[in-house]
Parts: sequence; structure tokens; C-alpha cells
Amino acid sequence: MNHHKKIKALLAVLIVLIICASGVGYALIGTYSGLKENPMSAFVSAGPDEAAPEEGVALAGDTPAETIQIDGKTYQKNANTISILMLGVDWDGTEVKDATGARTDMLMLCTLDVQNNQITFTSIPRDTRTKVHYADKKTGEIEDETCITKINHAYVLAGGNDTAKHGADNSMLAVKDLIECGGQLDIPVDYYVSIDLEHLSDLAAALGGVEVTLDQDYPDIGSKGETINLEGNDVRLYLQNRKQMDDGEMDRQRHEQDFMMALAKKIKNMGAVQAATKLFPQLANNVIQTNLNLDQIVAMAGVLDKIGSIDEIKMDTFEERDDSWQKFPDPIVSTPPKLDYFVMDEDELLGKMLDLYYIAR
Repeated sequence: MNHHKKIKALLAVLIVLIICASGVGYALIGTYSGLKENPMSAFVSAGPDEAAPEEGVALAGDTPAETIQIDGKTYQKNANTISILMLGVDWDGTEVKDATGARTDMLMLCTLDVQNNQITFTSIPRDTRTKVHYADKKTGEIEDETCITKINHAYVLAGGNDTAKHGADNSMLAVKDLIECGGQLDIPVDYYVSIDLEHLSDLAAALGGVEVTLDQDYPDIGSKGETINLEGNDVRLYLQNRKQMDDGEMDRQRHEQDFMMALAKKIKNMGAVQAATKLFPQLANNVIQTNLNLDQIVAMAGVLDKIGSIDEIKMDTFEERDDSWQKFPDPIVSTPPKLDYFVMDEDELLGKMLDLYYIAR
């Protein structure tokens, strides 16, 4: 199964699960028809006396699109892009594993170009070294003071998955600070979807298990080539194990995608109505959190539906170089004295973000 299929399945699962969690089912069919034709309208609202924009027309008001100069070249900001941060959270609401508590084990930037009907997923290594804001320990309010640490620490510093605090907001801010490349670019990251990885086993159980074929020997689960029906603690072992994998963290990311693909197949085979009935009790327990409203969720589905070929779904990762992994002291975690960080190549990051959010002139 290639990466394009896995990523499309991942997005499909997220949309299906969120809609199921919201309890909207087929009641959105009428809304879907309108938003499919003009998905941008769900993200930028026209004034009460303004006509809705035509399909493919950006809602940028009367302000000309921003232009910037990079290395002597002119770039114009693409006003038709939306950023949605996908978070996989290792947290169950009660267990504190170490001093950092809840962390985002999966970070994936979903970029929607609603005019050209393109979706790009950019995986951000959870150990990426970047600027992260501190937050008030009691309220989770994000502070101006920052530190250089792992990007997945942003979530817990602002309260993790406590909905009264700002864990997801701090993660979005950390990703925004990273991808704006030291202030050279302007890329809003205003939306997120988080999945509680601790309770994916509950979702699998509700569906009667999820089948995956092991790509390597997996301690306590099975051997390479075996097809396993994942249930209970096996789901957690499959999703979280990286130290015993051939390719470490990169293998774990692939296994997360494989699991989502298998989950998508199970939901598709079961049918949306039956799946919603089985999944709703689990989803009601904060397995899924998002700040997307229903119109925005349906608009995402509309963009996905307009894509003609699986090959048009783009999956991107950052290259691992010889010097990508470096050890540094960490201001959040004191033991061990130094942690392994993924150090992003600044030129590679800038190039990817220009391709996604700007148009060369």
C-alpha cells in the first residue's frame, strides 16, 4: 500500500470519526452539496450584506494578496490555502508518564488548497527542535516567554487535552512559528484535529478489531508477514513501539498510517450508519477533539471528494541527513541531561512552505 493511499485513508478516517462524534450522520447532505462547490466559504465568512463568493474565488476581502521577496525572487501568498494541524496525543487523562505528561506523538500539517482541490500532508517529527511558548501552569494561558525544546512539548506546557486550557493552541503556535521560518513567511495555523492515541484500542474493540499485516517482527504481537487482528493492548504496542523497530521513529509513523488505513477499511466495510452507532460511545469520551465547526468538516470532505485520483494526494516528509539528529540539554526535561533532537534543515523547510503557501511570480 503506497503512501498516497494511506494518507487519503487517514484524512477520510478523521473526517468520518469527527462527523460520527458530532452525531450529524446524513443530516449534512444538503449542507454538503453547497460547501462542496465553495469550500472556502466555510473558513472565511462573508459579511451580512455581501454575496457569497463564486467557486474558486478567494475570500480575501479588498486586501491585495501579500507579496514577499526571498533570495531575489517574488512570491505571492496563496489566499486559497487552509492549514489544519493533525495531532495524535499520547495521553489518557489520568496517567502521567513522566515530567512532561501528555505529548503529541504525531504531528501532521494538512494543507488544503481549496481552489486547486489539492491536499498535502507534511509530517513533522515530534522531536523537532524549535521555539515553544511557556504557559501558565494553572490556567494554560500561553505566555510571551519561549524556550527551545521539542515541538511535542508545546501541548503539555499549555495543559494537554484539558479542554479548559490551551494545549492544542500552543501546538498550533509552535508549528506556526516553525513553518514561518523566522518570520520570513506568514502562514496561519488556526485549526486542529486531535486523536487520543491511548483510546484507539477502544475504537478497535468497538469495531471487533483491526487487521494489519506486520512488516517486521513485532515483540509481543507477531512475526513479519503475519496478519494480526489488533485489539486491546496490542493496539497500543503497535502504535507506540519505536525503540525495537528497524527504522525507529520513521517506522512508528508508518505503522500509525497503516493502522488508520485498516480502520478506514473496517468502517467502509461496516457502513457509515453501523460504524457511527458503534463508535459514538467511544468518541463521546474525548477521543476526538477539534475546533473545526460542522461546515468546515463538511467542506474538507468536499475537497477530498473533488480530487480525481489518489495520486493527487501528496505526502511529504523531511529528509533525514547525517546531522539531523543531535543531542542538546532540554529546558523541560532534566533527565537524561541531553535529549535527541531532530534539527530541521532551514533551506528545506523554507522551500517546502513556499511551495505550499506561496506562488512564484
